[in-house]
Amino acid sequence: MANYKLKLTSNTNKTDSNAPQYSLSYNADKRGADLNASYEVLSLLKEDNDIVMEVDTSLIIGAKKNKEFIPEDFISEIRKLNLEYSYKRNESVKQDFFSMLFSLKKTREEHVITVYVPDSVWKDEIFKSIIPDCGVRYYIKKKTDEPRKVLDNMNTMTDNEKKDYFTFVIFDATMFNQMGISSNHYGYEDIKRILGIS
Repeated sequence: MANYKLKLTSNTNKTDSNAPQYSLSYNADKRGADLNASYEVLSLLKEDNDIVMEVDTSLIIGAKKNKEFIPEDFISEIRKLNLEYSYKRNESVKQDFFSMLFSLKKTREEHVITVYVPDSVWKDEIFKSIIPDCGVRYYIKKKTDEPRKVLDNMNTMTDNEKKDYFTFVIFDATMFNQMGISSNHYGYEDIKRILGIS
């Protein structure tokens, strides 16, 4: 991580239980290197373990993305890699001031794609090239498990249960050079040591 400046801060907002415990910001030396920096940070945190990637389009909308995320294209790519995944599609009603004023309802589709990624696939350049640049949550497992079993278990877990089940839960906002990190297994000093932050 010599090419990137990392800063880890502890979240002092104890009132919001959904807020990440730690915030990591990183700066890349070269423009456009933010995705590489994100990938390298995640690789350090996951070590040689498997990872689950959850792409939620409701978290992507409004972000200034380099490329538009198309759920069908992403699913096609993960199928080519023979990865286990789950997919949910919902419609939500979005109302702004004018919609409320004129009793108009706007619906939008929201997609959640959850993919189990073995360590060997994570290190593959083909997989690296399809990682979205915003709206992704990562779950790192300490032990390899049956991919379908992990995905099915996640569907019944609360957020707190996921923090116990996985060693790290990470929300990556690559376009903003930031990550939110939560862990019930590693503390502030542990994360600094893993990332080589002095």
